[in-house]
Amino acid sequence: MKIYQLFPEPVYVSKLGRALTTTELTLVEDIKRIGTAQNIGNTTSKDNYVLEHEIFKNLKQELYKIVLDYFDKVVSTSNPITPFITQSWLNYTTTNQFHYPHSHKNSYISGVFYINALKDMDQIHFYKGGGKSIEVSVATPNVFNSPFSWHAVETGDVFLFPSSLEHGVENKKGNNTRISLAFNVFFKGTFGDKKNLTELILE
Repeated sequence: MKIYQLFPEPVYVSKLGRALTTTELTLVEDIKRIGTAQNIGNTTSKDNYVLEHEIFKNLKQELYKIVLDYFDKVVSTSNPITPFITQSWLNYTTTNQFHYPHSHKNSYISGVFYINALKDMDQIHFYKGGGKSIEVSVATPNVFNSPFSWHAVETGDVFLFPSSLEHGVENKKGNNTRISLAFNVFFKGTFGDKKNLTELILE
């Protein structure tokens, strides 16, 4: 007997490889003071292009290198395309707050960089897409019957995944304020196939 795991969703996990500088951390606090908007369950910065700040220039370049590695190892396309980071924003989640399950529209890859997170307290949840016509009680969870998967996160972690993959944060435990920098990635160039009438050129 064999069981094949068909068409898995990739969740790429990496590390920034350094701590944020005092200047960068000060900007994180400044952006929060400038203003936040209420989400369903937590808050997000009103500034939604935070990586465009000059102070975050190096951080954006480092995150972009991680995005390029994702495209090399996961997307692995022969099309001449170049990914680029579009919007980016900060999320703040305190004790007993949450971030409702959601996906990102008008984006190909989404990323989360954890500025402040504790491995014993903080997680990200990913949810299986598609509705079920029949629901049965699960005796032993496995990759086929589980409706979600969770992963512990900590400061410095970088997660990349398809923007269509639903994700969220369950009720926050611990007294720390979980701070994450979320961003979206699209691409430009030529993709698809001219002979198959699927070619699309974005410049």
